Amino acid sequence: MLGKVYDHEVQVYVSNGSLAHFTIREMHDLYTSWQMWVLVLVGFLIMATGHPVTLPQFDSFGLRLAFWLIALLVYLVVSMVYALASCRIWRAVFGGPIPLIVLSTPLVLASTYLTAGALTVLFEPGKPPFGSMTWQMNVRNVLVAHVFETVALLWLLPAQRARKAKATAARVITLAGKKVSLAEVARVKAAEHYLEIHTSDGIEIMRERMATFLDQVHAEDGIQTHRSHWVARRTAQSLNGSKLTLQDGEKIPVARGRLDDVRTWLDTHNDGGEIA
Repeated sequence: MLGKVYDHEVQVYVSNGSLAHFTIREMHDLYTSWQMWVLVLVGFLIMATGHPVTLPQFDSFGLRLAFWLIALLVYLVVSMVYALASCRIWRAVFGGPIPLIVLSTPLVLASTYLTAGALTVLFEPGKPPFGSMTWQMNVRNVLVAHVFETVALLWLLPAQRARKAKATAARVITLAGKKVSLAEVARVKAAEHYLEIHTSDGIEIMRERMATFLDQVHAEDGIQTHRSHWVARRTAQSLNGSKLTLQDGEKIPVARGRLDDVRTWLDTHNDGGEIA
């Protein structure tokens, strides 16, 4: 269940007019990368310094730093669940991708107001909970956050995908005690107690279980269309009814209970895939 949520795709319109798409799993991986944390650190320094009008109006400089640090952490922790829910609602109402600025503005404002209210109540109880906030500060928060989100989507995410593709090409899996390059595997078929490993060089038969193979691959690598069939991402071409057509013209059966999963996977992971 959690895997399906992680593989759900989010689509947003960036300010330059381009359409960006990413899965929750990719978002999680991006948040745990050092490149993202360098970007976050730069954003923190920008937000924590600047003209006094655009800073939270706390008496203590330490509270102002704490405000930005906590607000950023709240934003990062909540953003994955928030992005998934917001995009589903937007698509249900408007039928298309959500503009990035529309997606992020409520989250930015909610993170900053929640943090400001909590810090005021805890450390400056005599003041109004949101007295430290100004409209200039809100505008600055939204714009700065939008710039950094755009950088993450247009530069960091493609770079992350390139690194992952390179790592995948170098990955090996172990089947029946033998090392197999995952990049060479086009599809796998289970036949009783054996696996048929289809590669560009032909077919290799191994005494192994499909479960052993599936434990070593991810959604980015390919999709199990049927309990007896797995297809690599680079091989899948189009879905027609209950058949997945491969680039070589071969048609692989798709179990009725997996049709929605295969359709979603093809839309998410295979940019050139078609669904009929």
